[in-house]
Amino acid sequence: MNASELWIESYQGEVLGETLFGWLAEREENPDREHQLQTLTRLERSTKELAEPVFVRRGIDRGDTESTVAAALELATAVAELPWEDFVAGIIPVTVEFLDKYRQLVELALDDFERRIAEAYVAHEEALASFARRAIGEEAGEPLELILALPHMAVAAPG
Repeated sequence: MNASELWIESYQGEVLGETLFGWLAEREENPDREHQLQTLTRLERSTKELAEPVFVRRGIDRGDTESTVAAALELATAVAELPWEDFVAGIIPVTVEFLDKYRQLVELALDDFERRIAEAYVAHEEALASFARRAIGEEAGEPLELILALPHMAVAAPG
């Protein structure tokens, strides 16, 4: 897979996450879990937005967002039935897959600007994996701590 294809797949992965977590947050009755899902939605959206300049600079399309949103909504209805711990544990293997892709983006970056964005994608995915491990008790610490510490989350508007 070349760099442009990886950027598209990565961007669409963030679209999927934003849609999935957002849909689940709207339906969550537990206030703590709703807050976590809202934060994950903001994480995915703000990470997706980081890559916008890369698409402009490279002159590439962002991919089929409409299909990704449809797939995310289909996935959301399926995972909504899972116990919270199972849903959160299911995040971990996805982060392993995307960490590999994001690390490839770092290697394929055209310049320092792209490399910083790709590195932010890596940091985001590492924080997401840590969230999942912490939320199910496999790692010590507050689940959202590393996510909220990400520089692009500090400037991301809730919502």
